[in-house]
Amino acid sequence: MAGNLRRLVSSIGILCFLLFFSGQNSLGSQSASDDHTSSSGFVIPQKIKSVLTSDEVKGKTLYLYYCTICHGKTGKGDGFNSYILSAHPRNFTDTARMKALSDSQIQKVILNGGRAQGESPEMPAWGGVLTAKQATELTSFIRTFATENDEK
Repeated sequence: MAGNLRRLVSSIGILCFLLFFSGQNSLGSQSASDDHTSSSGFVIPQKIKSVLTSDEVKGKTLYLYYCTICHGKTGKGDGFNSYILSAHPRNFTDTARMKALSDSQIQKVILNGGRAQGESPEMPAWGGVLTAKQATELTSFIRTFATENDEK
């Protein structure tokens, strides 16, 4: 009985292996003429290239955690809390407005709040939570919203 079970499990394993590898091209893999495909038709894994710098990646993590609630995921100032604020949060995709701000002005608002730059007092000061380095990283990521808007 144990021998029959072993043969059955072994047969199923071989069948799965053959089905998986024989169906690669028919299941939407790339053709052999593609640069990322070996001569046998298997896709060669490629390293994913990030379009963000190291600081921007760190800033994105901070942005998603601290800022999206008001500024929104796409930086347009349309986050969940934006509708209950008396002053609309800054739209980071507004290229002209963002170009008029220096990095130090943005970092000052991040660390000291909106009131520090003559902006909305509803923008909280994050200086007790974020370091100056993190404010720099966050600024780097925030700048990408206006850059993406330029490319469209």
